[in-house]
Amino acid sequence: MKPLRLRWLRTALLGYSPEWTAGVRRHPGLAAALPAATIGCAFVPYAGFPALAAAALLCAGLYARNEPLPLLLLCECSGARLLVRKIGTAWRNYFLAALPAAALTAALHPRTAWLAALWLPFAALLLAYAVLAKYARYDPAIPETPLPAATRLGFAGFLVPVFLPVTLCLTVSYAVRAESNLDRYLYDYD
Repeated sequence: MKPLRLRWLRTALLGYSPEWTAGVRRHPGLAAALPAATIGCAFVPYAGFPALAAAALLCAGLYARNEPLPLLLLCECSGARLLVRKIGTAWRNYFLAALPAAALTAALHPRTAWLAALWLPFAALLLAYAVLAKYARYDPAIPETPLPAATRLGFAGFLVPVFLPVTLCLTVSYAVRAESNLDRYLYDYD
C-alpha cells in the first residue's frame, strides 16, 4: 500500500511554516488523528483541556528539525522579528487546530471551562519555549540535533511544576541566544 501523500498541502495554509508543513506531510495519519482525538476527548468531562495540553506537547515536537538557511533568508528580517513570526505562526496554527475541540469542551462541560485558563498559557508558553530552544541551538549544517539536557529539563517543567522556574529562566536565556544566533546566520556575522 502506498503511503498517503499530501501534495495539495501548501505552506500558505499553515502560515508559511516549514516545521508545520513538513510535520503534516511526514505524519499525515497523526495530523488527522490528533484533532479527532482531542474532539473525542471533549465528550469526556475533565478530559478535553488536558488532551489539548497533550496535543501542544506533541506539536512542540515539530521544532526538533532545523530547516535550511535559505528558508530563513527568504523573510529578509532580523533575528528578533523572525522569532516573533515563528512564535506567532506556532500559536496561530496550534490554536486554530485546537479551537473546535476547546469550543466543544466548553460547550458540553461548562463547569470545566476554568481549565481553559490553565491550558491557554500552558500551550502558549510551551510553543514559545520550543521555538526559542530550537533557534538557540540552530545550525543549518545539522538537520536534527539531539536535545541538550538543559532543554529537556525545561520541557520537564511543563510536566512537573517543581521545574517550572527553570523553564522560565531557560525561556529568557534561549530568547537572547536565539536572537543572536539567528542574527549571526541572517547577517553572516563571524
